[in-house]
Amino acid sequence: MVNLVINKNVEVKLSLEWVKRSFVTFREYPLQFILLAIVATIIGLLPFIGAFMTPLFVAQFMVLTEKVESHQPFLLSEVFRGLFSKKIIVRLAFINFCLSATLVTAQYLVELLVTPYMQGVSAASFITSPSSIIFMPLILILQVSMWLAPIICLTNKDISPFGAMWWSLKVTCYNVPVLFVYSILITALTLLALLPLGLGLLIWLPILNITSYYVYYSLFSQK
Repeated sequence: MVNLVINKNVEVKLSLEWVKRSFVTFREYPLQFILLAIVATIIGLLPFIGAFMTPLFVAQFMVLTEKVESHQPFLLSEVFRGLFSKKIIVRLAFINFCLSATLVTAQYLVELLVTPYMQGVSAASFITSPSSIIFMPLILILQVSMWLAPIICLTNKDISPFGAMWWSLKVTCYNVPVLFVYSILITALTLLALLPLGLGLLIWLPILNITSYYVYYSLFSQK
């Protein structure tokens, strides 16, 4: 039985609290979190491989954040320990890989068919092309479904990967206001981190990844 209860209409002001708490957590083990964030970002940018590895890294950030919360120390050499050890997260990663690959392939085929008819069409018109209209919402839904799914899998032993994806999507729909403010906040902070030659990302990217832990525990109540 899945012991999850959605907290509906979470206060908007919590979006700032998530960032603050993540910064405090980051300060405990900055080198460890920076190392994990760098590797996760680089691999996450790789086609297909990134789709498989991203849920694994989300889960790893959750594991390390929980260690900090429970005052368990961890060394730099332990940052990637157990990355592939959780079977349900590996299954979730494989599902993300398959769905992402399917969407990318389908989008490519649609664009291949549409391109001959798009000659001379402006960029603004291309945004409303069949490919964009069909696949942008599907990609967004997949990303939202995968966002908290690894954490849900780790904290609920009886849940399936698809079940975790459904809960991630569902809780997002119930809390659009606070998550909208959260998205604006993290976008602004990301742009700010880019200003000093992008060096601010070394601090901001780990904090951004840590926020998912606090988002999860704010949006869900554990029975």
